[in-house]
Amino acid sequence: MIRESTLCSFSEWERPTADEIIEALDMLDYTTAEWAELMGVQQATISRWRTGKVKIPYTEWATICYLTGLGDIWEKEDRIGKIQKKANRARVYFIRYNQKAKQRENEVLEEKV
Repeated sequence: MIRESTLCSFSEWERPTADEIIEALDMLDYTTAEWAELMGVQQATISRWRTGKVKIPYTEWATICYLTGLGDIWEKEDRIGKIQKKANRARVYFIRYNQKAKQRENEVLEEKV
């Protein structure tokens, strides 16, 4: 279970545990490679967050929270511009990825007909 203290503005934020990061990432059915592309980091970084070898930065956690529907935890954050820019970039990728997946699904269905 993801603690409420991980879902707040930076000044009150408690860093999520590896288990909480895994839980959040698993809310969307994405591979490590897809998360890495979405977040603009290397796959190894995602893996290190998942294992707890590297602490996840607030901006990346806030982006994951936004994309998975856990909330807009940066609303009160002074650094909102940086975080929103990253979230917007991720949102565009998220939309494009879903469009491509639907297109592939339609192509497969058309092939079966």
